[in-house]
Amino acid sequence: MATKIARELERSNLIHRPLKVDESASLEADSLKKEVLDRIVILDGAAGGDSWTHRGLGASSVLEGGLLQLTSPFVMDTWPEGSPSDGDYSTYGHVGIYRTFEHENWERFNRISFEIFPDCSGMSNPHVRVKIKNDGTIKIPDIYNREGSNVINLKNRQWNACSMEIPDLPRDGITELEFGYDMYGKDRASGDTMKYLIRNVYLERVAYPNISKGWQPRSKDIIFSHNGYSVDQPKTMILAEQQTSAFTVIELETGEVKFTGPVKHISTSIGSFSVVDFSACKEKGKYIVRVGELLTKPFEIGGAADRWEDSIWKSINFIYCERCGCPVHGIHGSCHDDILARHNGGTIIFNGGWHDAGDVSQQLVQTAEVASALYEIAHQVKESNYPLYLRLVEEGEWGVDFILKTRFGDGYRATSAGIRIWSDGIMGNMDDMTARVHNNPYENFILSGIEAQIALFMEDGDQLRDKLTACAVQDFNYAVEQFELKGFAPKPIFWEHTYMSSESLFMATASWSASLQYRLTGEASYAGKAVEYLDYVIDSQELAGIRTDDGQTVAGFFYRTPEKKVVQHFNHQAREHLYLQAFDEILKTQPGHAKRDGWVESVRSYGEYVKFLTAFTAPYPMLSSGIYRVDENEDSESFALQHLLVGEEAKAWYTEQLKRGVPLNDDYYLKRFPVWFSFKGNTAIVLSTGKAASLAGMLLEDRELISIAESQLQWVVGKNPFGQSLMYGEGYNFAQQYSVLSGEIVGEIPVGVQTFENEDIPYWPQMNNATYKEVWVGLAGKWLSLLSDLYAYDKRNEA
Repeated sequence: MATKIARELERSNLIHRPLKVDESASLEADSLKKEVLDRIVILDGAAGGDSWTHRGLGASSVLEGGLLQLTSPFVMDTWPEGSPSDGDYSTYGHVGIYRTFEHENWERFNRISFEIFPDCSGMSNPHVRVKIKNDGTIKIPDIYNREGSNVINLKNRQWNACSMEIPDLPRDGITELEFGYDMYGKDRASGDTMKYLIRNVYLERVAYPNISKGWQPRSKDIIFSHNGYSVDQPKTMILAEQQTSAFTVIELETGEVKFTGPVKHISTSIGSFSVVDFSACKEKGKYIVRVGELLTKPFEIGGAADRWEDSIWKSINFIYCERCGCPVHGIHGSCHDDILARHNGGTIIFNGGWHDAGDVSQQLVQTAEVASALYEIAHQVKESNYPLYLRLVEEGEWGVDFILKTRFGDGYRATSAGIRIWSDGIMGNMDDMTARVHNNPYENFILSGIEAQIALFMEDGDQLRDKLTACAVQDFNYAVEQFELKGFAPKPIFWEHTYMSSESLFMATASWSASLQYRLTGEASYAGKAVEYLDYVIDSQELAGIRTDDGQTVAGFFYRTPEKKVVQHFNHQAREHLYLQAFDEILKTQPGHAKRDGWVESVRSYGEYVKFLTAFTAPYPMLSSGIYRVDENEDSESFALQHLLVGEEAKAWYTEQLKRGVPLNDDYYLKRFPVWFSFKGNTAIVLSTGKAASLAGMLLEDRELISIAESQLQWVVGKNPFGQSLMYGEGYNFAQQYSVLSGEIVGEIPVGVQTFENEDIPYWPQMNNATYKEVWVGLAGKWLSLLSDLYAYDKRNEA
């Protein structure tokens, strides 16, 4: 097992204990090393002790020597006022201590630093939330953002030196600073009380602060893919525009210069940059790049396995650590035994699968998608890395068990639960929550497809294969029955992750599932359904094209319905790839069909659309969000499905956000980031669209689309304006994320880069909160699924 993390894998017993991380490569470690140029005291042994006030539950005090103290139990015997009766998406309440300020201007400072000592018996992840309020030109927080709130994960029973950089946070009228935490219940190992001590709170100005907004990198940063580059694909790095004329590519081990080239100076729609292009360097190996006095960290040139295999292990680690109902060393014991789903006189204990996110909620479809991705990538690595294959399948089986466990057997299934606590596991008391149960055709279509796909990946003789095959057929029939009875069906409540699915996505999913049933069983009736459902999808695709003001014709994208009034968008959840999965499966299962040429044309048109999107974020690899009609906010039904927990002002803000994008003609705009309000973060969007690009690239044998697909992974691991790897423990300059109940986990990926208010430029503050910094297990699934195509592409080229 000759990978960079071989020793850590051995220590973890092939990830049956969590991987350890080298925190020296983290953003927080780098921040603490910075030179302090100026400082004022907010709290120390001599100042500030008499101006702090308690808030919420528990207790707080100011101790001698300028120490703040917060204490509380782990749990309370009632839910906070205003919570649902069963505690759905609730905590036990807030504990805080705060200080007010008279509209102080902090703009000459860019960091707050402090020290915290948690004393929380048996708690796996002590944490403190630091909140800032600004009542200046821009209010923080406003109705839809939480940028002034930062959750910091801590090490128990030691002093933690903490810092939070705030270079772009509005701070011209500061009115409050608070330290606090929410009570999230007790794990099996937890004691009875929590206590935190806080000291040495300073407002500081540091040299070379991080940036958190815009496309321009810092003056001394080289922006590159920390995981390296494919031998045959483009290889570029990005710098702020500067005068340096040349660069060199240096072999890491020998110091030999392997390539020299000129630094190009380019201007694009997002600014002017210097670009290093060493695409002509095709020799496998480990390298660094020098540009003037600047030097990169090491990176790899090689095949998919050379560059991405470590990230597969780390993704398994994240998924494993998110297991629900299973003890995970150092994170939690067996959990959530008292979350119950009831239907028709039967009761299911709704634990198992993987926690959905940083809040340990549970979503069946999310778990099913992750399980499918585990089998998908397992299929690709089986011949080259059998231990990895076995570990992927083992983890996949944990997800399959949950898929089967949550079926009531009559079309109804337990689908989700809003869990934000460690419950006590005792049924019949106040912290029991009720899981949602539905017989929804969309969920049965997508789950029947996943069941069929996993069954097809399973080895002959696998005892689960026959069961999954039977369930896939049954669940598909349940979906058809409900669809023919109710059409697109009333939506379940919006906490379901399938809530915003459009009619065209519904039919793409149904067609994909039908093709898989056909491949699984050979029954021709499924082939007919696949064609019927895909006709609706094609009717919803823009094939004629729209004419832009600069003379281009743009086609290939999908609308929500054949009426073509509202373009299909994703702004939080993302399943763009399901459109291409539907085409992929039908072309493979019905290659001789009379409609084949039309299907190929739909794929080709979509591929050209993906290429069109790349121009608006160059030289960065991030795919733009897509095209929007100016009047989509007038369609109240679809607007309400896409934008949750918003007020009427969102319709006006929709227009404002479009104006920050690129006008294509009188009716359409291009947005680099989605129109979004209450839920922000685009990792799922770029990975899902990347998966769609890889599927199109494989079908069309189009190398450019494969390169675009892989570049979405590169965006995540460092090739972004902030030079940060968004995957914790992978690459360099990775930062803490919002994983408040479980703590930092190697391989976790956050919801992703957002925008500030109505802007259309990247915003990535250190402020660590939901949703943009919240870790999301579904992203690990999308990561693995996209990688499976890159592995398959490499195999095809080798053959």
